[in-house]
Amino acid sequence: MSGGRTARIMVKPMPSREPQPSIEISLASDLSALPMLAQTLREFGAAHALSRDFQGRLNLVLDELVTNSVCYALPDLAEPELRLRLFVDQDTVVAQLEDNGAAYNPFEEAPEPDTDMGLAERPIGGLGIFFVKNLTDSSTYERIDGRNRITLKSMIGGQTSDE
Repeated sequence: MSGGRTARIMVKPMPSREPQPSIEISLASDLSALPMLAQTLREFGAAHALSRDFQGRLNLVLDELVTNSVCYALPDLAEPELRLRLFVDQDTVVAQLEDNGAAYNPFEEAPEPDTDMGLAERPIGGLGIFFVKNLTDSSTYERIDGRNRITLKSMIGGQTSDE
């Protein structure tokens, strides 16, 4: 700068408005967990500016998986545990649902639904897992330290495998 003047720039740190990187919650081992799940997903969706459509798909698949854990994996356990972890990894929402029920991989063991049959003729089972697989970009199962872990990945703003 000419004339011997120097410019001084003051930088004042602004409070961070970044969303929390992850949410981890324990859920009740009964169907009363579903309203808490829905509220958590609304808060997570708002914090990460997720569309209502995206939040609705995420709620549908997690509602299905929580219901399956509550109804089939946890009812006979003395100390049932059900936990959910949500986070964003770049442009992908990752949801991990864990329970301490007996080992069960729904992606391999649940029956494949016959989607060509009418609802009245269709046997019960498999349709919820069909939705989970088709409404997420990736769905995996692991058995870790005596716990079932399902990991779902959905690209934010991207196309899911059935779109």
